[in-house]
Amino acid sequence: MVKVEYLFPFNAKDGVCKDIQSFNSLLSAHSDITIVEDKINYKGSEYDYKVNLDEVPNQEYSVFHVTFSFSRTTIKFRNMLKAVKKVVGVHIKDDIQIIWDGVGYEWSKELYPKIYQVENYLRKLISKFMLVNLGLRWHKKSVPESVKTTIKNSHFKENHAILYEVDFIQLSHFLFKPYPLKNTNDLPSVIDGLLDQGLTEADKKEIKNYIPRNNWDRYFSKILNIESEQLESKWTKLYDIRNKIAHNKSLKIEDFENGKDLCSFLLSTIKNAIESLEEIKILEEERETISLNSMATMNEALIPFIENYQYFNHGVFETINNNLEVFGNISESIKPIRSIIENVSHINPIMGSGLAEALTSIEDTKDLIFSGQTFSHIPTVLSSSHELFANASSKIAETYGDIKLSDNLSSFINGNKSKIEKEDEESENNE
Repeated sequence: MVKVEYLFPFNAKDGVCKDIQSFNSLLSAHSDITIVEDKINYKGSEYDYKVNLDEVPNQEYSVFHVTFSFSRTTIKFRNMLKAVKKVVGVHIKDDIQIIWDGVGYEWSKELYPKIYQVENYLRKLISKFMLVNLGLRWHKKSVPESVKTTIKNSHFKENHAILYEVDFIQLSHFLFKPYPLKNTNDLPSVIDGLLDQGLTEADKKEIKNYIPRNNWDRYFSKILNIESEQLESKWTKLYDIRNKIAHNKSLKIEDFENGKDLCSFLLSTIKNAIESLEEIKILEEERETISLNSMATMNEALIPFIENYQYFNHGVFETINNNLEVFGNISESIKPIRSIIENVSHINPIMGSGLAEALTSIEDTKDLIFSGQTFSHIPTVLSSSHELFANASSKIAETYGDIKLSDNLSSFINGNKSKIEKEDEESENNE
């Protein structure tokens, strides 16, 4: 049974509706409406009808509580409701209150499972993409024991997947939020070097690594022939409809029909994307960057650490290549931080213990981010993000003596902070 209830408040002084009889007469003024006892007839169709009169003390208002019922939602039933509101609205247009929208409730019951399915298929796509194509300890085993012991938050659960900590719109950031594969701070020097010798196809490809692109355009759009702008637009529209359902707002027929169409399109597209994962090939040196940026799109609290990590990692790489006589055996490594940890343990295990500990702390924090655990404890782990990198940079300088440090590592030692950290501090100071 579909039930719709309204409150129609009339000012008694106007003399339009003082009792139920006059209210019924008002509705019957519509040429297509006839009322007989507890039935209302509209264009040959009959619906259950109930009206109660409530007096508002000291307000001189008469409030009619009206209920319409039918076995199911039909176009004619909805048109009857429109006709009633049109007749009544002539007198109290802005004061009509719907207190139970059974039509919207029926639509919501049908539509929400479809939205739920779309949302969780996207979680499936992200999980499989991260696990199969990146393989960077996406699941709980990646949380180091040394990091687990630092977590004091009682809500931390090793079995709680991170993708169920983010909401509908944050999930879309994984696909649609652009990021570069390489640090854009290094782009000017790269371009200067390439322009001096002319651009080859390899050079053009290298420059493209500094241009921000989202994961959909980078990996899926060519395979599925769907641009990210089209997909993101549809996802955002579905998000708006989802919010109406979640916050108990009335759905219009347009919302219901559009919601079904959007769910059908998005579900089909996401399923095709899952099937296409085997065709996607990611270079080893790109995996960590993609993973870090993908995690950042789902939680902005991670951005300062990730920004510093990428800046520091590139600084370690440059330092290695600036001092080949010291690091020649690891100059080709695509994991410079891990390589330094292994290198120092062999050449100077006593002096290098402090450096190894500092670098391991950074890698453990990164692994925790990759772990797919709940984000609730992240502020505790990341509260001293800059200090981690400043300490590690200093330890590199102390351990290896007279080596040429990169500008990135020197900036950490000199106390320069990331752009985002500076903005956060300025915001706090202005409050």
